Amino acid sequence: MTDPDPVFVIDDEESVCAALTKLLRAIGVPCETFPSAQAFLDAYTRGRRGCLLVDIRMPGMSGFDLIEELHRRDIRLPAIVMTGHTDAATLDRLETLKPIGFLEKPFTLDDLKQTLERCWQA
Repeated sequence: MTDPDPVFVIDDEESVCAALTKLLRAIGVPCETFPSAQAFLDAYTRGRRGCLLVDIRMPGMSGFDLIEELHRRDIRLPAIVMTGHTDAATLDRLETLKPIGFLEKPFTLDDLKQTLERCWQA
């Protein structure tokens, strides 16, 4: 990977953010973490490039809601959604939003790398 865009990790679990930060930095990927979708929206500057790595289930605005809000604002960041809870409703919403990638927790480093490659190529 050469000069990848940053990954914006959005997850309400501090331990998940910390683990993903450590993992991404270990493979040379810059990242920023946010404890909620709203925190990301408040900090994001229009036009900034990057890739979302966002948890689906969070208090307040969900990862799906965040992607929909970004679309409403005409912000087209590639997104990878992650969850530990897959059900029919989640799969239906994935079909509608068509994120670049979907990762079920726990996922492997190889799964993450492959999904990020697709994200950067989008």
